[in-house]
Amino acid sequence: MQRQLRIVKRFANLPVLGVCECCNAQFSVHPDGQITEGQPTIENQFDSHECKRLDTSQNAVRIVREATERK
Repeated sequence: MQRQLRIVKRFANLPVLGVCECCNAQFSVHPDGQITEGQPTIENQFDSHECKRLDTSQNAVRIVREATERK
């Protein structure tokens, strides 16, 4: 799976939380910071992170956990 950033939370239609779809790392805008700078800040955090891929069993647990949380 290729690294990809997914924005998962917005405030006033501006991104405040992103997740790496490969390793599930989270990237956010600090609440005291400028929310208008959210997208570049989140993208910079994502670009500079070292992706630690989940092994198959960890990924399966994550998928089940996410599926049950949405109910």
